Amino acid sequence: MDVTRTVSEGYKIWLCGGAVLLALAWAWIPARAARGLLTALLAISAANYCRFGVKLPFERVDSYDLIHYYLNAKYFDELGYYDLYPACIVADHEAKGPFFPEGKAFMDQDDLGHHLRPISVAIEEGQKVKAEKFTPERWAQFSHDFLFLQRNVEGLSGELWRQLIQDHGFNGTTVWVLQALPFVQLPVEYIKTLGYLDCIWLGAALAAVVWAWDGTTALWAALFLMLTYSCRWPTISWALFRYDYVSLLVIAMACLRKGRPVLAGILTGWSTTLRMFPAMWLFGPGAKGFIGLAQRKVHKSLLRLALGFAIGVVAWQGAATVVLGVDAVRTHYENMTDHNKSENLSSRRAGLALALPFRGDLLPKALPESEKEVVEQQKPIRYLVAGVFMLLMGWGLRNRRDEEVFSYGFLPFFMLTTASYYYYVTRWTLWVLHAGGLCKPEVGEQRWRHAAGLAMLSGIELFSNWSEVTHPDHRVYLIGWLGWLLFGYGVVMAGWLIVESHRKLPAAAPT
Repeated sequence: MDVTRTVSEGYKIWLCGGAVLLALAWAWIPARAARGLLTALLAISAANYCRFGVKLPFERVDSYDLIHYYLNAKYFDELGYYDLYPACIVADHEAKGPFFPEGKAFMDQDDLGHHLRPISVAIEEGQKVKAEKFTPERWAQFSHDFLFLQRNVEGLSGELWRQLIQDHGFNGTTVWVLQALPFVQLPVEYIKTLGYLDCIWLGAALAAVVWAWDGTTALWAALFLMLTYSCRWPTISWALFRYDYVSLLVIAMACLRKGRPVLAGILTGWSTTLRMFPAMWLFGPGAKGFIGLAQRKVHKSLLRLALGFAIGVVAWQGAATVVLGVDAVRTHYENMTDHNKSENLSSRRAGLALALPFRGDLLPKALPESEKEVVEQQKPIRYLVAGVFMLLMGWGLRNRRDEEVFSYGFLPFFMLTTASYYYYVTRWTLWVLHAGGLCKPEVGEQRWRHAAGLAMLSGIELFSNWSEVTHPDHRVYLIGWLGWLLFGYGVVMAGWLIVESHRKLPAAAPT
């Protein structure tokens, strides 16, 4: 059938509604019937994610994303972090281009940040890169690979091409580049094969959920990937290493549950070197550890988690620094610092910062400049709100199990950053937590908190897909409400955890 993404997301509204009802009714349904309903819901959701056809899983790739990640990683020695767009524009023009209407400007990058400049500047810079950094053989290979992705792969259009060359360039960490280098040597004609590496990562995470919880929890975990708005792009199997970091977080969470904190720390360190922000998943363990010390209690497992984290970061970042050089590490840091400034925000970014100025209006797709200014002005109040919330959440988590305090790392990530919506796939750790508590609760654990949490998260996905379908030209409306809904979820969970922490509930696992 190969229906469109809009049709698929329309069906997701109803499927998310089914997930809400199933989560709330779970405790009242016989176990076999509940598992059967979950399996059926997952099967339909998986078919819907694949758009009821074979093109999405077996043929399509995302050339927009691969031009950034496959191409820039493969030619990182020549392109670094600044020269992808000039080189692509020159290769396009040399091949009787421009192949697509390119407009009048591109996003130039240098040590001073991001700047829109005329296409003539891109051609000048690209010619300089070609002459000074490429050998003739490497340039011929680069041109071949780029033109294949631009012209021989379905997906790009004139509008997307203009958007691409005005995007913010390649932002992969040096560790991500190091990890990708052996794989990007595969000829571009076999690029679809690389997309399945993410399927392996996600499959490993689901296997870890089976190992640490059970198969039913893993079914719930797989359902999240099929329903979440955050997986609408990059589509699973269309890109390269786009779901490695979140898979590592889920595997780390499973290791904590099985009493392997050093390994969990190493995996979290690896994830952090791939995307930086996964370090925030140590918020809960850190809060639990510091409160324990204040109460003259040492959580040895958390010390081992910290040790493993240090080992993972030092090993991976050290290797990348040796192979790619200190300058590459520095440039990436400066590039990301500029990328995260308020003036560079877009309607693809989400977070508490985008929620606070939003008042429920049906705002346009692009983020207005006035909104960016308000985001900057509200920094003090935002950090105050985030700080108070994190103190309360930390107090509520002080007696919880290690994997649970770890899973709530998404909330400081949401509170403190303005990451692109596709990084909100990291809600997966919360989804796994609630699914595990619903399907395999600890002795004496209250399943209703997990049922409510899973229902709220499913409801947030329902809203996101509904908003995209009904208001596709008003993404600021979507991310504004998404922020407030996630904030509401966080407040409910923090309050619930604080109440539970003052009741006679089982303490955390022995440490």
